[in-house]
Order: sequence, then C-alpha cells, then structure tokens
Amino acid sequence: MNSVGQTTQPPNYSCTENNASIQFTLSSSSHSASNPTSSCSLQQCNTSLNGNNNCRSTSTPCYDYRTINNISYCAPGILCTILETCDNITQTCSSNNSICIINSCCSSQAVCLPFLATQMCKTGWLYTGNMIDARQYHTASVLSNGKVLVTGGIGNGILNSAELYDPLTGIWTTTGNMTNAREYHTASVLSNGKVLVTGGANSSSSLNSAELYDPLTGTWTTTGNMINARGGSTTCVLSNGKVLVTGGADNNGVLKSTELYDPLTASVLSNGKVLVTGGLDNGYRVINSSELYDPLTGIWTTTSSMNNTREEHTASVLSNGKVLVTGGAADTGGNYLNSAELYDPLTSTWTATSNMNNARLSQTASVLSNGKVLVAGGWNGSIALNSAELY
Repeated sequence: MNSVGQTTQPPNYSCTENNASIQFTLSSSSHSASNPTSSCSLQQCNTSLNGNNNCRSTSTPCYDYRTINNISYCAPGILCTILETCDNITQTCSSNNSICIINSCCSSQAVCLPFLATQMCKTGWLYTGNMIDARQYHTASVLSNGKVLVTGGIGNGILNSAELYDPLTGIWTTTGNMTNAREYHTASVLSNGKVLVTGGANSSSSLNSAELYDPLTGTWTTTGNMINARGGSTTCVLSNGKVLVTGGADNNGVLKSTELYDPLTASVLSNGKVLVTGGLDNGYRVINSSELYDPLTGIWTTTSSMNNTREEHTASVLSNGKVLVTGGAADTGGNYLNSAELYDPLTSTWTATSNMNNARLSQTASVLSNGKVLVAGGWNGSIALNSAELY
C-alpha cells in the first residue's frame, strides 16, 4: 500500500472542538490526491448517520467517510477539494490505492480517498509482521526500548530461541537463545530492564530453573532456581519490586502454592492488585472465574467471572487501566476462541469487545508503548501460528 502522506502534527494530540484542523505533507507516492493544500479542516461527522458511531477517538480526531454502498470508513479530516472525484456509476479511481467514497462530512460529491488514510484511524484488529518461528506456549515481554521480546514455546520442537518485534517497523529479528528450551514458562520485566524467565517444561519434565535476559547485550545468564518446578504458572511484578509466581503444575499435578522472587537477590515488579483469570480447576475443567491478589495483605478475593470459560488465554493491562483478555480454549474439546473481553477494575465487571481475526490459544499479548496490544503466535487447532495482530 502506498503512502498518502503523513500528518506534520504529533500523532496523538487531543482535539476538543467540533472542527479539527489537520496538516498533511503529501508524498510523491501513487494516490488520488490532487491540488495539494498545506492545511485542511473538516466538520465532525453527524453521529446520527451511522447508528451513533462517529469514529472520533479520544486522542486523535477521526471522521466517518462512507462508500457509495454506505460502508463506513474512519479517516482523518481531509479537504474534499484535494481529492480526485469519482462518479456514482463506475465507482473507480485512477489509483488502485484509493477507494471511491461519499464524504458525508463535507460534500455529496464522490471522491477518491487513499486507503492509508482509512488505516490511520482504524479500530479493532490489524495484521502485522509474522514471527520468524511459529510457536505456542511462549512468552512476550515489552522492553523499556518499546520492543517486544518473545521467548521459547513449542513449534518445531520445544524452543530455546528468542526474537524481538519492533513496533515502529512491524519487523521481527532474532536475538540470543535462552540457556534452556522451555514451554509454558513465564517472563517478567524487572525494574533494571532485564527479563526474568522462570520454569516451564521441556520434553520430559517441569522446570524450576530461571534465567535473565539483558536487552543491552542480547544475552542470557542463569539465576537462582525456584523452590518448585512449575509450568503454566503466572507471574506479576509487585510494587515492592518482587516477582510473585503463582500456581501452575509440576509432574504431580496442579499447584496452589506461590513464591516470591526478590530482585535484590535476582529480579523486579509492578503496582497494585493482581488479577488471575480462568484456567483449569482441580478436576481439569475449564473455568471462567477470576480472583484478585493484594500484595499489601497477601490475601486473595474473588471478583466477577468472565463471559467465557477460558484456558491458555492472555490478559493485558491497557493504558486506561482495563484488562484485555484474548482467545484461549473454552473447553478441553478443541473449542478455540477468537473472542476478547475487557475487565474494568473500577466496576469489577466484564464486557465483550471486538473479536480477533484468528482463533488462537497459548498466544502472547504485549501492550506496546503506543497503547496498542500485540498478539502473536499460538495454536489454532491445526498448526502453531506465526501470525500476529494488533488491537
């Protein structure tokens, strides 16, 4: 897809007025803009035109453009006079990188809107670059430099490989291999920027080993072992800098024990209570229950249940404080999910949100520095996936 041009203003500025002014620098790439102008303005769309959906986001002013067939697209404000016109019969544009639309905000004349403009304000899930290795039961961690570290899992055998995703380019690159191949492990970003990987399983048993990744060197070093071998556990970095490791399973069954990793003796953590969702109960039934851990008191309390039973799903804390849960399996019979839901800690309630493009379990989900969530890999019931998508 060719570039239509980029805004010369910061990409995430706020606009509270009904009229928004956006400045564009038009590129020499193939698109259907003509008579370029340095600035343009557009009245915000009438929300009643499309079921009260006006495309306007909280941080960037986006507007509702519609096709001849009344299909809605979101894009930034662009003055109609800089766009090529198209008619209501052929509905064609001279560039195949544009779509014929009726700009419901400023003109009844059909015009050719460049596709990239519609991507700038698109919501929901978007495809991004594929990982180098297909993998499931892996981990993904957002580093302090904004890149995402993906480690281990199972693809072509149990993996010790690791790779980095750059959200600025959408490209994956290899980095140093872990000391041990592992799946069902955990990864926690410490306050010093290093990543602590714990436990998991190899082809024969659960692991209690742990190792540290240094983003500055791209290398791994071993650190102290956990008290218990455990795979499929969860970890959270607490406000005191320690890492809380909960549950999982060893060679004898499901664990309810927890342990703490102290960064002063080797690691680090995050703020507030810890939400644990779904998984398997002692009868190996998939559940939808949720509970909260308070690191100040060390006490667990129940909270509202998810809309769907899930195991091997992901949970990500968004910039607005809500928790996005994606995918997983609804049962042990192969019912894999593409659904997603949001937990609001202020109301302790769950609401459904838009579905992923692909059903997947044992994928990873990473909150990027721009607020988007990168979901990568997993299993769709037939193969390990290398596809990735953004929320």
